[in-house]
This record gives sequence, structure tokens and C-alpha cells, in this order.
Amino acid sequence: MAHPRSLLPPSRPPPPVPPTDQGSTSSTRRNTFNDGDNMSSDSDPEAHGPASMNGLESVIVRPTGGRDIIPSASRLDRHRDQDALVARHLVWDGIANKQLPPEETDMMIRLLEKKADKRIVQTWIEGQPTAEFHEAAITLKVGLTFMPGADKPQVNRLEQQDMTGRKPDQKDSYWRVHTAGLLLSTYEVLQDLAVVQKDQTSRIAEKARTRVLRKSRDGSGPPMSSMKSLTVRGRDYEAVNIDSNEVYIVNDLRDRRSEWDIESTLIEVDGSSLVGLIVNYRSLIHRGGPDMSFDDTRKLLDTMIEDARRLCVRSPILFRMSTRTSIIHSKNTRYGVNNGSYFQTITTSKGISETISLSAAYYNSLEPGNSSDSTTAQNFIKPRFLQMIVLLLSLLNDDDLAEIAEFLESTYGLKANRQHLELLFMKVMPLMSINSKVFLKAMVPAYEGYPLNEPIQENMHVHYWNTFIRRILGQGYLLPGTVGDLGSNELSWIVKWPEDGFRSSSVFNSLQYAGPKSRTFNEIPPVDLHPEASLKEVTVEMTNGDTYTIDSSDLERITCMNAGIFNTRQARLNGRLYDLEIEEVVLNDSMNEAISMLNAIIRRINWWLTSTKNGKGAVGALARKLSKTARKEKSVELVLAEEQLGPGRLTKNSALLNQDMLATAYKLEGRKITKKDTIRIMGTHNRKIKAMVRHFERGMDDFEYKVDSTERKKIRNDLEKVRNKIEHSENMRHRIDEDEDFSDEPIVKVIYPGANGPTDPTNWQDYQARITNDYLHVDAKQFTVIGANWISAEMIEVTLSQHPAKFLVAPLQPVDEASRADEVQVGDIAILAGHYIIIAVPGEGASSWGYIMTNYLRINSMDAGATQTRRGQNRRAQREVTSTAIFV
Repeated sequence: MAHPRSLLPPSRPPPPVPPTDQGSTSSTRRNTFNDGDNMSSDSDPEAHGPASMNGLESVIVRPTGGRDIIPSASRLDRHRDQDALVARHLVWDGIANKQLPPEETDMMIRLLEKKADKRIVQTWIEGQPTAEFHEAAITLKVGLTFMPGADKPQVNRLEQQDMTGRKPDQKDSYWRVHTAGLLLSTYEVLQDLAVVQKDQTSRIAEKARTRVLRKSRDGSGPPMSSMKSLTVRGRDYEAVNIDSNEVYIVNDLRDRRSEWDIESTLIEVDGSSLVGLIVNYRSLIHRGGPDMSFDDTRKLLDTMIEDARRLCVRSPILFRMSTRTSIIHSKNTRYGVNNGSYFQTITTSKGISETISLSAAYYNSLEPGNSSDSTTAQNFIKPRFLQMIVLLLSLLNDDDLAEIAEFLESTYGLKANRQHLELLFMKVMPLMSINSKVFLKAMVPAYEGYPLNEPIQENMHVHYWNTFIRRILGQGYLLPGTVGDLGSNELSWIVKWPEDGFRSSSVFNSLQYAGPKSRTFNEIPPVDLHPEASLKEVTVEMTNGDTYTIDSSDLERITCMNAGIFNTRQARLNGRLYDLEIEEVVLNDSMNEAISMLNAIIRRINWWLTSTKNGKGAVGALARKLSKTARKEKSVELVLAEEQLGPGRLTKNSALLNQDMLATAYKLEGRKITKKDTIRIMGTHNRKIKAMVRHFERGMDDFEYKVDSTERKKIRNDLEKVRNKIEHSENMRHRIDEDEDFSDEPIVKVIYPGANGPTDPTNWQDYQARITNDYLHVDAKQFTVIGANWISAEMIEVTLSQHPAKFLVAPLQPVDEASRADEVQVGDIAILAGHYIIIAVPGEGASSWGYIMTNYLRINSMDAGATQTRRGQNRRAQREVTSTAIFV
């Protein structure tokens, strides 16, 4: 049986492999092509370079050209988060270096051949790829779900694809094999930020043997002899084969879960933001607690919230409602970046759950002290820390969540069942969809665990929504609404489904829970990832340590390092106006020109190979083999070749303020990548093109067809031009390596108005709510409004009959002056429910026996008044009587 050639090993040496007999199907040749034509050339030092470095071998110092920006010697040191920047680079490089793919000139040439996606089989021993194919190792069956999330249009297309049920892109053989091979290992970031690789081959191989054994017994699978481990120098090693034909990318892994030996859901995110969030979180829980000052803690939490905002902007896949069910039901969930040739894991659901479990000591230290200053500080820190916990919890699948469920309930006071947490995610996180149908279709199964009946008719949306609100109310959840949301003739207490429906979970921002362990749920405010939307200008702190005001519409473009010129003004009286210029330089122009010229050569050679001139037709030419005695020692046989594609648009984006360098970012097709990844990508493609040039030059030496000598000379000249272009590309790569390192963003943090203020009221008014025959019954204290005074555009002082306190309340959304009277009026019924006052009016006509709900007002504080004393307060609390308000 003929087997596909395997890939070459990576830089790190694999475990010892057994010697190969001459009759073995394994291949031990390296850097070879076809029948042993050695691709290494004495005249080409590039061929002898360590391909394992993936473009990061030692570079020669070369003069740099173009625009010179000379930062001050202390520029990088003045970055206020320099330690965090170094930590991010350490973690990122540690993860990336352990997942580098093997690289081989021979493989590059073989993939050049014009044919369908070529099958690849590779043997992996204890989590490491090997150079040889070993038939004795068991072949895994791998299932993958890949969820690209680099930009909003891409995520929108993914949601549309899910709506139509189209088969997902299968990538190429190399991507599937190397990505599947990396699933054999997990990667853990230790407290000192070292990255440890843990092998899982033994467990996975055992699962595969069980599957094959089951099939062999019923006659549908291979015999047991094909499942033995490899013995090397008297020691057994676990080995598996990964066949590109046995790696499947599917929309839903659950449909064939029993078939997979290993499965994984791969979710593409912005690596820089996610690494920053995790590194800062670990820094907080390891360094935090009573020994960490309030200012240091506040600074770190603000940075984490900024990382969360960036993660939302650059990783929209995480904040799509349709992503929720994929994460919930996934196994081996991995978050990372798509490097084009493989998926690079940054962290896993399992790794995140272990990180969360380390936070107990820090969270317990947040209990308020005796001083008012301590209480104020903890009231600021605690909600923000809980926001980050929620964000991390949203990345856990069901299996990993179950392992820390008891910890979450005992430490954080959160009900750790999936339904409760999904409602918490809807409240705290901005989950979006492309339209209301997709939102509804994704929201219900995320909470219920099962999908809506298909097809979902548009005229049923209101019914589904009303049913959902009823069901969550039965679990203790009350959804407040505004004057525009409430007051319908029927079900006046339900926030109505708009004509265009809901596309965002922001409708749940005020969701309130009144069941057991309710305190923590209600303490966590929504993460406002776009607070600038309501502002004309925002204040930002740049990496040079100064603060500036910028137009709010420019914030996202500057954060993403999009090219342009942006107005910035110093955030002080009579501050100077500066231009923040973000320049974009394309790094691989020469490479792309070389590829374009090479493709023209490929088209010309393909035309020669298929030409019928002089009776040398395609059928006859491709069927004959050249005589080995007629060939020169280092010649090759040319075959039909595929035109080549470049890596995409590689750019360097630099942010300058008054000629002061603030940040440098490298991008691939608009997506941020690291500087080292840029060097690797350019090095890989440069070597690939060089190898192809050598291949064509050697093939021309012994070309069988009668080709005009003028054309032969022209093609050689064109190959030399390609080589020159690649030399230019190599020079650019060396210059990149010599560039000074900066932050990849000019903005350290955004300073929003009121960001340091209280995040949630603490005055809780007991109540109970239940549904009977579609009527909402609320057992709570009821009063009549006898005073409503607007003391600001966002604050109302409400006085209630027979209640000594004055309530300072706020509408759920901004209200223009002309509409203030609609919010609350003298004579309205006021029901105290949790953190809200429910405003109601008597029903009309046949419903005059009940109430119509018209509004919710959020209680910010209570002024007990000068006559109210603490003496007798316990007796007064017992005398306060609750009554039942029934809403139609």
C-alpha cells in the first residue's frame, strides 16, 4: 500500500524513532524531491539554513531605509504598562514557539503540483510530529468546528452560513493535519509566565483503539495488529497517525460525536487582547489582596476592562448570541488565532476554568473593612472584578463549568447552573446578532438547552418572546422596562417585542433576580463596551503618559490602528491641538510582485507541458518518464503546477504624535499579529519562492520539449527577476527584525465620565413575583406617589405617601425634557421591588380590578430624613405590610 509522504519535523527534536528497513513504507529522506533529487545546493546557502527557525534565524545587520523615527532612549521605559507589555510578549512567544509547524522545502515543491488538495499523513509520537510515516500507529478520526472571528463581516457571514446550513470551508490538508496534531497537547501558563506543554497522546490513542476494536469485532474495521504502539530502543512510545482525509471540519460536532477520537471547537479571537486580559487577571489574583494598594488595583482593573473592550471590538465572534450554544456544547474548546497554515491555541476552556479557580483568596480579601475609605474602595473594585469573572466564565463549556460549579457557588454566591449563568451573560455582556430571527433562534436554546421548532415563522416571534419572559420569571427573574416598552392592553408587564425585534442582549441590562443567592447577580453591572457612543469626545491616556481628548467616533479606528490622521487635544486648559497620524506601510510588496511574476512563469510552463507542437502532446508527455541515464544528476521533471498565493497583505502600522512614536502594530489582512509572526510569515514565503525558482531552473536544464531558445532565455531572465524581488523582500524582513519594539496600541486606557462612581445600588426592597393565568402577582410594599421633582436630567426625587424616606431614582434610559412627565406622576402607584420602583396605574374597563404597569425607575439612594432614627427601626420593619399587586 502506498502512503502519502509525511511532513518534516519541527525545530525541537522528536522522540527517538525506530530505524527504517529498506523495505519499509516509511521515508527517511529529508529535503528531497521526487526520486532523490537533492534540493540543497552548495551554491545556495539558504538551502542549508535551519528551516526549523521558521524565518527567525539570526539576521544580518543591514542599513535601514525610508522614514526614520528615532524615539527617545526612555520611550519604551515611559510606557506605564511596560511590565504588562513584557509579560504579554513572554506568554505569546512561549505559546507560539511550542506550536510552530514543521517546514520543508520538499513539501513546498510537492504542494506546487497542479492537482486537488493533496492528501497528507503524518505520524505524531507523544505530541511531536515526526519525519517518518509509521503504518503501525493508529489513525485518528478528528472532528473540528472552526469559528473565524477576525472581523464583523466575517462573523456575519458565519451566522448566515449557519442559517443556510452550508458546509464549512475545509481549509487545506496541511492546515487540517497540523491543527489536529496540536490537539494532542495542552498548554499551561505558570505563575512565572512560563508555558508548559502537556501531552495527551496516550489518552487519545486509547480512545481510538476502543473505537477500532469495536468496529473490528463487527467486521467493519481493521484488525487489532494495526493498533500497537511503537517500540524504540526497547521502550514503547505512544504514536498516532493523522490523515488529512480523516480530519473533518463540520458545523456541529454533536451530530457525529461517537465517531471522533478527538474533537475540538476552535474559536478565533484577537490574540493580543485575550493574552492581555488573562495575564492581567493572573497578575491581579497573584499580587492582589490587602497588600496591593487601591490605586494599583484600580489601574489594573481599568486595564482589564480596556482589554475586554478591545477583545469585543476585535473578536466579535465571542459577543455573538449564536456563539453561545457552540461554546456550551463544545468539547476541548480552544481560543486562538488562525495563522493561515494552522490554528494556534492561546488558551482553552479548561485553562480558563483553572485560572478562575485560583481567584478565591483575592475575592475574599475584597470584603469591606471597618473604615469608610476601605468600603468605598471595595465597592469600586468588587463589581469590576466580578465583570471580568463573568467574561471569563462565558468562555467555558459545560464540562469545564461543571468542575468549578461548587467553587462558584461557595466563593462568589452565583448559581452555577447553565440557565442562571446564561441569563447573567445576557445581562452583563453585549451579545449581538445580525437580525432578530437569529437572535431569538440563538437565545432560546442557550437558556433552554434545546432549539425552537423549525421553521421559525416571523409571526411567532412575539409568542416566543412572551413565553421566554414568562419562563424566566418563574425562575425568579424580573425584566424591567421603560414607558415605551410596557403598558400594553394584554401582558402590560412584559417588555414588548418591537416591530423589528431585538438584535442585542442590551434589553437584559436591567435584569433582576430575586431567588436564592441573588445578591451577586444583582451586584454585577453590564460591561459597557461602547460608552463613547453617547459622548462627542472621550479622554484617553496615550503610551507617552499624557492625556488627550479625541472624537468618540475615532476611538475604535485608533484602537484598531487603522490608517488615518486624527485630531487630538491635550486634556488641559488651553491644551494644544496635535495630529495623531497612523501610517500604513505594506511590507510584502516585493514578495507579491515576485509571486505575480512566478505565476506568469508557471502559466507559460504549463502551456509548454500541454502543447501538442512536434507531436509532444500532454498525454504522451506526461505518461513518459525521463531516462535516469539521460538526466543530469541534479535535474528534475517538471509537471503541471498550481499558481501560488501569497500570505495576504502584511502591513506595519505606526502611530505618531508630533513625530513621537506611540505604537507599532503588524497586521495580516487587517488583523493584528505579532512582530515575530510577521518575520516568520515573510521568511517562510521567501524560502518557498526561492525553492520554486531553483526547481524551475533545474527543470529547464533537462527540459524535453523543443522550446525556442529565445523563450528559454526569457524565462531564465524572469526567474532571475523573481529572485531579485525576493532579495528585496528578505531585506525588508531583516529591517523589521531590527525595528525597536513598541506597544501595539497608542491608547493605554480610556477615561470615561463617572467611571469611578458607584456601579450598583445597595438598597434592596424585598418582593416576590409569580404568574397566575398570565397575570403577574407581585407581593411587595405599595405606596402612592405624592411628589416627583427632577433635580437633574438623570435624577428624580420621589416622595411616597406614608413612607418617611425620599427616593433618588433614575430612568432606565435618557429622557428629553418634554417627556419627563411620562416617567412618574403624582397619584401613580409605586411598588418597591428590589432595586426598582415599579410605576403603575389602575386598569381600565374589564381590567379595572388590576394594575397596568407603565414604568420602572432605578433606586440610586434613599434619604431617610431628619426625623427618622435608628431607634425602633426593627419594630417599624415588622409593621411594614406587603400587599399583592396584580398586573394585567
